[in-house]
Amino acid sequence: MYHPFSVSDTIKTSWYLLRKNFAVVSIYSLIGFIIIIASVSLIFVFFRHDILSMSVSGIVFLLILSFIILGFIKLIFQLIDKEYYDFDFGDIVPNTKMIYSYLLLFLLIYTTSFFLEHAFENKLEDGWVKYILGIFVGGFLQFFLIFYFPICACFIVDDASGPFESVMQSFKLIKGNFLRYLLLFVIIEAMVFVGVFTIVGMLFVVPFTYIILVVAYRKLVYSHQDVDDDLAETK
Repeated sequence: MYHPFSVSDTIKTSWYLLRKNFAVVSIYSLIGFIIIIASVSLIFVFFRHDILSMSVSGIVFLLILSFIILGFIKLIFQLIDKEYYDFDFGDIVPNTKMIYSYLLLFLLIYTTSFFLEHAFENKLEDGWVKYILGIFVGGFLQFFLIFYFPICACFIVDDASGPFESVMQSFKLIKGNFLRYLLLFVIIEAMVFVGVFTIVGMLFVVPFTYIILVVAYRKLVYSHQDVDDDLAETK
């Protein structure tokens, strides 16, 4: 039967998914965390002496981070659908197109933000117009990055979408459920704020927030279709 998007049902389903697959999620999260810390440590020790080495190491780090994030998103999709088929390690490895699309969109957002902020700084005289425009542009791009970007990432993984295609799809998907998704976003931000103070908290909160976002994506897709939401029916 048709299931409209619901914040409470999204969180309930996400918690059910985490409890049912706690060992798998924990192992992946711990390995990912160790790889990230090791990468940052190596960059800080060996690649911080000049601009070229820092730039190269920064790109390598972004590739590693993108691989871990996209792999985790693929893992969540596999855990959602494993009632229908089994999966192995190869099914959670992101392909080159996914990493390219994800990184390109990420870099475009930050590049646009950087150039616009510098354009306002250099072209406009000091005053309230410059100040307000700077806040608006910076705020909008940051909001897009944390509000729409996770849904774009889901389209990149689940639908093999390109970077620009994923943006249009995310706008269309959230349209009609903006306030509900905004409420879910506020809840996620509150969870991150609470969890950021401890390593243990982050190891729990970050994976759980990604689970919530992927489940929200799947439920938003279902809310636009006349289909069964089987995972929701399992509880």
